[in-house]
Amino acid sequence: MSKIITIIRYEYKMQIKRPATWGILLAATLLSLLDNFPSEGNLARLEFLNQPAYYVCRIISFDALLLMFGLVFLLAGRFPLDNRTGMKSLLMASPLEKWQYVPGKLLGGFFYAFSVLVIFLALNMAIYFVAAPFEIHALDCIVPLLKAMAVCGLPVSLFVSFLAVALPGVMDIRLFYILAAVLFGFNAAHVGSAEATPFYFITSGDLARLIWVHPKWPFVDMGSVLANGLFLVGGGLIFGVLPFLKRGFWRFV
Repeated sequence: MSKIITIIRYEYKMQIKRPATWGILLAATLLSLLDNFPSEGNLARLEFLNQPAYYVCRIISFDALLLMFGLVFLLAGRFPLDNRTGMKSLLMASPLEKWQYVPGKLLGGFFYAFSVLVIFLALNMAIYFVAAPFEIHALDCIVPLLKAMAVCGLPVSLFVSFLAVALPGVMDIRLFYILAAVLFGFNAAHVGSAEATPFYFITSGDLARLIWVHPKWPFVDMGSVLANGLFLVGGGLIFGVLPFLKRGFWRFV
């Protein structure tokens, strides 16, 4: 267990210290504020922008997708990179098993992705709370923020991090980049509606309806919500299993 924790810590520190991480976070935050900042124009354009729950729901449904897409490219190649840099040989110099190495890499990526997403949401909500030209109670911001982190942040971070860390370890990384671009492009093209959302959307699936529900369409299809959650968590875990199934992965990645 201590070796898994060591690898998790190494992965997390290596990623969180990268300037690219903070560059992507800053870019995503600026784009999110352009779209959702409680200015006079945005308040007139977005009917429910004066509701903190709507604000955080909109951010995680649309703007968080750009952030997670950037993190996919930062997380991709963690397995092949260990070979190129000699880190894998260094780790294997002491007794280290596959069941310690792989979960350490995956969980390190998960904690990293979740941390960046939490910072992104908290930063946006703090700016909203300070800049809103109307009175807001702190609790009205904190409750939907925590709900977004738990209900959407955890499964989305699991899916994205396990996808990005595991797949380049079992397939050509160039093909992975193409598939990731197609997946996120498909998500970005999605237009929200009052109907149940297909379960395979990453940040804009029906899990987000547990944060805020449109007053004109208050019905929440719990079957669709559960399907979206199962897709994200189950899909992430399936990705995480793939390195264990690839023959020769441990010695010849």
